[in-house]
Amino acid sequence: MKIALWSILPNQKSLIFYIIIGMLLASSCVPNRKIVYLQSDDDLTKQNPTDVVVRSYDAKKFDYELKPNDIISLRVASITPEEYNFIKKYEEQLGQIRKLNQYQQNSMGGGQNNRFMQQGGFMQQRGGEGGGISSLMLDQMQSGFELDGQGQLELPEIGVVTLSGLTLEQAEDSIRRKLKGYFETPMVRIQLLNFHFTIIGEVEAEGRYTAFDPNFNVFDAFMLAGNLTEFADRSNIKVIRSNGEQKEVIYLNTLEEDLLAADYFYLRPGDLIVVPPLPVRTTRNYTLPSTSTIISIITAAISLYVILSR
Repeated sequence: MKIALWSILPNQKSLIFYIIIGMLLASSCVPNRKIVYLQSDDDLTKQNPTDVVVRSYDAKKFDYELKPNDIISLRVASITPEEYNFIKKYEEQLGQIRKLNQYQQNSMGGGQNNRFMQQGGFMQQRGGEGGGISSLMLDQMQSGFELDGQGQLELPEIGVVTLSGLTLEQAEDSIRRKLKGYFETPMVRIQLLNFHFTIIGEVEAEGRYTAFDPNFNVFDAFMLAGNLTEFADRSNIKVIRSNGEQKEVIYLNTLEEDLLAADYFYLRPGDLIVVPPLPVRTTRNYTLPSTSTIISIITAAISLYVILSR
């Protein structure tokens, strides 16, 4: 009777083993509803009509307002001869007004395996072969004007200009009006140079990045960091934002389509984005290998016991 019982045990043991493995594999799968951005209702289960507007959202327009100590790029173009462009001459005389330490810190002691890449108006630091920064990008990074503590900018000939509290478009218009007495049909372009944000967690390339477009949203940040990994919890993105003396914590669900109309869809300079992992990441990377090892040890022990018991 004892031998008959143990002769059945290996089959039961195998069945239990396969059941456990099956459960673990099922729990380690990531369904589409966990990884597809901007879903609405049953988007994933039905065929939506084509060539029509299915839904629309009132987007929260965001116009960045300049603040004290912001750094801007100021370019002036006109039909006035270039030798009379005192703005350009003044900018060239400023030299390096931006410290590049924030971008060079990863290369200290580690050689020259960091390089800068510029894509679609954004700048990012990525690992790669070779070092150095293109002259165009270096020009964008280190030339410009820094507003003082009152948000003012002193320009040659035209004096002090208050830009704090103005959008980039308003600041361009303000300087354009002041330059009309010196330039013929002046055109002014202002670009924000200190829009930095940090993204960490389940992304392909964690790091601190710079955006040159103030209308910068959370998906732009994902793309700049190489997109999220398949284990990222897209429904629970944390954004930590400075607001004066306070730190605000906001959670965004990028799986929901109505995020397009959310107040926090657009990022702000200094934002910290934290992308947490799904529980399946722990299951697949740690629990499943550990469980498989444990089951193998138990199986071997039971088999050895059965053999010795005969």
